[in-house]
Amino acid sequence: MTKTFSDRVTLDVHDRVAVITLNRPEKMNAFDQKMFDGLNEATETFRDDTELWAAVVQASGERAFSVGADVGALAEAAATGGTLGPSIISMDMVTDKPIIAAVHGFCIGEGLNLALSCDMIYADETATFVIPEIRLGTAPVDIPVKLAKRLGYSKAFAFCNPGDRKDANWAKDAGLVEEIFPAGEVADRALEFARRLTTECGPLAVWGQKYVLWEASYGDPDRARQEGEKRRVSIRESDDYAEGLAAFAEKRSPVFKAR
Repeated sequence: MTKTFSDRVTLDVHDRVAVITLNRPEKMNAFDQKMFDGLNEATETFRDDTELWAAVVQASGERAFSVGADVGALAEAAATGGTLGPSIISMDMVTDKPIIAAVHGFCIGEGLNLALSCDMIYADETATFVIPEIRLGTAPVDIPVKLAKRLGYSKAFAFCNPGDRKDANWAKDAGLVEEIFPAGEVADRALEFARRLTTECGPLAVWGQKYVLWEASYGDPDRARQEGEKRRVSIRESDDYAEGLAAFAEKRSPVFKAR
């Protein structure tokens, strides 16, 4: 069953994986306010559903993951003193469940910000990454912050300036993209990886590990360690930990239940 949010974003369930799709292909998935609202609703739905343990973020159409902000919508918002967004996924770690981006075609501006807000990026060979803001006379903020953490200062600077397009191979060599796949395969491969997280790994452990990684990278490393230790104690008292040990001893696949 497909859920649709703000007529812009859909969510489909594949076992324990939510597949969130930007669905405005006629505008190359450009972000207007309805797109932001739909993405936020889909993200919250995934976050709050205890039966969903991982997500893939992808996009419809053949040409673009997203070309960024809708220029017309930006102008309309500016005319009334407003702006577009934000997406809650780009502001903070909205959930400790893993989220994988499946990128194809153009990934520009806000589209790149969304991909960077996910825990890992898979791309197909058509993927093209662009940060166009400085050529328009403005300066992005969220994207450089995320790039500095992921790529380091000099590589992030080279990506941002002077705003040239970067292909999938550059992005992989830089450390932005984890894997590159032939055109048309990235969504299936991302779903395959997400399913492995939900079937081969203890969900409580995956979520605890993501929290530690995220907090150590974007927050306070000391808090990451302290909270990580608390979670590890709790996990070791869980049914899933007992099941993982039993499955290992019995040489079978574990059946985790997130409790």
